[in-house]
Amino acid sequence: MKSTLLFAAIISLAFAAKRFDGDQVLEIMPAHEGHLKELMLLQMNDTRLDFWSGPGDLSHHVGVRVPKEHLKEIKKMLKNNGMDHKVLIEDVQQLVDEQVASMNLTGSVVGRYAQFNEISSWLDQMIAAHSDIASPFSAGKSYEGRSLKGIKIGKSAPGKPALWFHAGIHAREWVAVASNIYIIDQLLNSKDPAVKKLTKDLVWYIVPVLNPDGYEYTFTGDRMWRKTRKPYPGNRCPGADPNRNWDSAWGTTGVSRNPCSDTYPGPHAFSESNTRTTSQTIMSLRSELKGFVSFHSFSQLWMMPWGYTRRVPADYQDLLTVAKEAARRVMQTHNTYWRVGPPSHILYEASGAASIG
Repeated sequence: MKSTLLFAAIISLAFAAKRFDGDQVLEIMPAHEGHLKELMLLQMNDTRLDFWSGPGDLSHHVGVRVPKEHLKEIKKMLKNNGMDHKVLIEDVQQLVDEQVASMNLTGSVVGRYAQFNEISSWLDQMIAAHSDIASPFSAGKSYEGRSLKGIKIGKSAPGKPALWFHAGIHAREWVAVASNIYIIDQLLNSKDPAVKKLTKDLVWYIVPVLNPDGYEYTFTGDRMWRKTRKPYPGNRCPGADPNRNWDSAWGTTGVSRNPCSDTYPGPHAFSESNTRTTSQTIMSLRSELKGFVSFHSFSQLWMMPWGYTRRVPADYQDLLTVAKEAARRVMQTHNTYWRVGPPSHILYEASGAASIG
């Protein structure tokens, strides 16, 4: 009983800063282009609203967290504009509490939501235990000095293809981080001959937490934090969206100039150290890398370039074929439905993103 109370007290302190009591997530169904434009303006300009899935096309429902104190106003606005909506999550804090209560502060980080230092220590343990095929690398450091710690699995050789995986570029997307940890664990510890073959035929570069400052802040300050934590003089809101901060048509579409917005791209491309040094690391491996996957959460989407325009790259058909096959296998295994395509086609245009240009 005492240990249970101690556990609850530790968890309560870790999540004491910001609460979401009575906040709701609304699912909004736009009926025409006017609705989409109105929702896009809200996403860009209304920092009271937290868009979990933004406006795209008319077949795509929009998910937005609305603070309790603004629910009446927002629901009235939606009704007056003829936008159908329903409550997807009745009380966000209740879900946060349930998530926290399910956490285990001891044992392996595999299969649970772990903090950055736990993940870092676990990577060290895995590298030491599998030194025949695993080695450390770093993609740089965050603003607050945390290492962008990665693990390389497999041995490089001429002509041998390599893959790059990263997660946690958006701080609050815990399940993306947990998914990368699971993949690392499977590659190193699975007894399945088919999995073992993957470590012989391929080289894997995996960075499970690409935005460690923001990720850690979701445990200690604000569970819904998305951006980096770098302060900017004159701005009361720190950080930039690191998935709008790359130099791919930076700042041209799908961003907000409001530093308090979750889609603020920063003052210039690569203003955030984690995106700048990660890009440099990836470019140093460009002769070896044949695949690149950035893991995100809230939605079941397999996306590929381009994000900032409806134009498609020269190898679009090849990318589409691979994406469709990957999504088919996931759907077949887990009995889920995934949408496939460039975000500019199936969601919305967004510039400065890592994996979708």
